[in-house]
Amino acid sequence: MKKCILILLSFFFAFCIATTSYASENQKAQSHDFKLLPASKALQISGAVKSVNEGAGTVTVTKKFKDKAIEVIAVTDKETKIAKGNEKKSLHDIKAGDKVVVVYTKKGEVNLAKSISLK
Repeated sequence: MKKCILILLSFFFAFCIATTSYASENQKAQSHDFKLLPASKALQISGAVKSVNEGAGTVTVTKKFKDKAIEVIAVTDKETKIAKGNEKKSLHDIKAGDKVVVVYTKKGEVNLAKSISLK
């Protein structure tokens, strides 16, 4: 009788372990299913300045990958922080060919620059 109870408890214990591990694997698989949310987070591009349009307040930055180039046109406003190290700069100080890091957010179709750091 004791052997029967011991065998039943062993099977019960093994069953509990198996179902727990299955449930955790199933939960991990479901946690990777996500939807892309509207872009409200800050994005970043580092590259060379292609052009600056002071009248429109835009900076065009290109970043090259192997055989492709990504181009981002960032619109500045009065809240955009432009700096080189700790020194404040203005849009007038940015020239084509300068290396920059632009942090921006997407507002509809517009890339609104939050900060531009000159290297």
